[in-house]
Amino acid sequence: MIVVFSEDGENFKSAAALAQSLGEEIAGVAKQELKFTNKLYVTDFDEDVVVDIVSKESPTLVIGGDTKRDKTVAARVAARLRAAYAPSVVDLKSQGDRFVVKRIGYSGVALATLTLSKPAVITVGKGDSSPKEMQTQVIRQEGKGRVRVVERREGKGTVDLGSAKIIVSVGRGMGSKENVKYAQELADAIGAALAGSRPVTAEMGWLPEDRQVGLSGTKVKPKLYLALGISGQPQHLAGMKDSGLVVAVNKDKNAPIAENCDYLVVADTVEFCQEMVKRLKG
Repeated sequence: MIVVFSEDGENFKSAAALAQSLGEEIAGVAKQELKFTNKLYVTDFDEDVVVDIVSKESPTLVIGGDTKRDKTVAARVAARLRAAYAPSVVDLKSQGDRFVVKRIGYSGVALATLTLSKPAVITVGKGDSSPKEMQTQVIRQEGKGRVRVVERREGKGTVDLGSAKIIVSVGRGMGSKENVKYAQELADAIGAALAGSRPVTAEMGWLPEDRQVGLSGTKVKPKLYLALGISGQPQHLAGMKDSGLVVAVNKDKNAPIAENCDYLVVADTVEFCQEMVKRLKG
């Protein structure tokens, strides 16, 4: 038995496609009806409930999506089953009583090959493979975990960085949170999505965390990636390495980003943004 789960539909499809390639019975856990497994538990995705459902199936393999919440659930399932756990897997093969997997290592610059004993728990990100639709037994699972929703508030609209064709991304080199507005003006002028590195999103709060590009954020592949004041640390490069054309703007011509871009502009990022907006609007 293989169990796949994810709070996100696209991640669920990737997990189901991998599960189908192994030719075993598949159970799924999702927030909506998706017909890619033999049976599917539809739930509101309370973490306690999902962990219970997955564990009770006594699977030999659990494949979760690659969202932050999916990884949290996957780690808890692995602990419950006393199973081997490998996140961010990009390849899997079954060999007897073991699985051989490849996962991203060293912030995306290498692949690590691991041998996992069964049962095993892995997570996989969105991929190009599409699962086949199956005749699915749908089970609506009601349950209450230890977390109770006491209030819901509508959040601000966000952006899908994964499908953006042009991205303007800011780093600490912008100087301050107030200066991010200049990058936003440039992004608006060229029809781009605004993103940022981990320090300016997760640490300093210049931008919301869902705007983070990198190994622990969103992996992007725009036609144009404009990096403003980004030094080019490995974890950030892992998230934008599939970009078509990379233009970096940095005061430091020796910054690591210089070795990982198509064009380097040695300049102050704010002045660059102001001048570009002026020319684009002029």
